[in-house]
Amino acid sequence: MGQETRRPEWGNISQIISALCAVALAILAIYGFFFSKTSQAFVSYLQSELALRNIRIVSLEQTEKDLQRSIAESQVSLSSLTEQKATLERQIAELQIAQQAYAKQVQELGAQLVGTTFSLVREKILVSKATLLSELDVVELKIQTDWYDKGVPVQTVRPWQSYLKTLQNKMSELPEADRTMGKAVLDKFIQQCNSLSSVVIQVPAMRVASSESLSAYDYNIDRHPVGVRAKAIANQIRKAEDDMQACFKSLAQ
Repeated sequence: MGQETRRPEWGNISQIISALCAVALAILAIYGFFFSKTSQAFVSYLQSELALRNIRIVSLEQTEKDLQRSIAESQVSLSSLTEQKATLERQIAELQIAQQAYAKQVQELGAQLVGTTFSLVREKILVSKATLLSELDVVELKIQTDWYDKGVPVQTVRPWQSYLKTLQNKMSELPEADRTMGKAVLDKFIQQCNSLSSVVIQVPAMRVASSESLSAYDYNIDRHPVGVRAKAIANQIRKAEDDMQACFKSLAQ
């Protein structure tokens, strides 16, 4: 049998034509989309939006860089402020130490000034007291001299009261500006030297008539037993006064 010639089917041809038409329409649509005025305007719009977004992105990136730089500068500034704070705190501490040292010096100078004023007023009282005979000096002199002929009466000598009375009189004679410190000196004397207040000296009656013969004493009245006793009592009074004088001179603020 001979081979039969195979004819194309019309159904397949119509499908091929339809596919070709669809491709052609797609090409035309793409061409119309890209090359028509509307599509060009749309593309331009997209391009402008893209450019605007790029600008915004660049601006945001620049802002980020500025913020990072600002943060870095702030950190540097903060470090500098921390160092300045530490320096200021150290300086304040040093100033406080210096202030305390100055305050101590002022206090010491004030104490020295008070002590100097105290010593000055004390010396003024001593000098004033030395210019005249004190009550104890008079009693001592009478005991040493009056026993012969005139006679010494019985008496009780309290050196502390006599010495204190003399000091009070001399203090009252100080200038007005020195009297407050003078009272402080007197109070310090009473406080520091009060142990001497217990000294009491009993003086008996002593008399030797001028008509009595002194031949037994080689005519030297100082050898007479009454004279010897009177001198011993006077020496007790002198010692008591010297002790109070030494204590007064040692007074310090």
